[in-house]
Amino acid sequence: MYLGVAHGFYLVLLLLPLASGLAIRSFALQHYCGHGSLFRSGRANRAVGRLCFLLTFTPFDHWRRHHAAHHGDWNNIESRGRLSDIYSDCTTVREYYAMSAGKRLAYRLSKHPVFTLLVMPPVIFFLVYRIPFDTPRSWRIERLGVHTTNLCILFLYGGLAWHFGVILTALLTLGVIYPAAIIGVALFLVQHKFEGVHWERDEQWSAFEAALTGCSFLRLPGWLNWFSGNIGLHHIHHAAPGIPNYRLAACHDAHGVFHDVKILGLREAFRELFRHTLWDETACRMIPFSAAHRARPSVPVFSGD
Repeated sequence: MYLGVAHGFYLVLLLLPLASGLAIRSFALQHYCGHGSLFRSGRANRAVGRLCFLLTFTPFDHWRRHHAAHHGDWNNIESRGRLSDIYSDCTTVREYYAMSAGKRLAYRLSKHPVFTLLVMPPVIFFLVYRIPFDTPRSWRIERLGVHTTNLCILFLYGGLAWHFGVILTALLTLGVIYPAAIIGVALFLVQHKFEGVHWERDEQWSAFEAALTGCSFLRLPGWLNWFSGNIGLHHIHHAAPGIPNYRLAACHDAHGVFHDVKILGLREAFRELFRHTLWDETACRMIPFSAAHRARPSVPVFSGD
């Protein structure tokens, strides 16, 4: 893309979708390296995972530690509130109506598609990942990894800016990472929030059951599967994170227990994306804001700020 600028921006525009797709694939491979599943060698997983951050702006060690916590208790109603789970977390109807009117409005705005998909992804990848957020002091390697990542990004993109100019470097970087971040967030969101997803409390929660009822099977065309690293087979990945991405489909086909999970095509995924926002504990299902008043607890739960 940088070399193509000399021949006009048409070549750059043609390459932008491909570059964004490769950024998504780089993140997917970094993700599997974080689980130690892409290679047999732990050293190879760490090396490749740490190199991918140059294309994903994501500090490998820091992200891996937080993501491990997500895998440890996703869809457990009593293990919510982590900033790193912002797209897979939920709020119950009772909690929603326990908020003041102002806080309910703010919460609804925070779940609006414009904010969720257009505002937050660049904030996360360009700003939030630049600091060791939600990280205890004892996580020394992870905190060091954030600062090392920032330093490497500064040298790489600073060098590009010095050679090609700040504006061009900023435009090309944003043009690649911004759409990739939006698509990545949408994939993660639709595979954790959909009609039929189930949340449990500690005493009923189990990792395998959560894989079957808390993750969707996003059936994508073959070329999209390649760019996303087969992440659509999310139920298999949650059931056994050590399975490499190139074995997920074979695992799904070989075991009938996985055939009853929620299946979403692209059209269904777009419909599901922002429909289910609150967990109705009485009906045990996710509901949209428009249905919240019908599921509202009969006993008032809000008594002021």
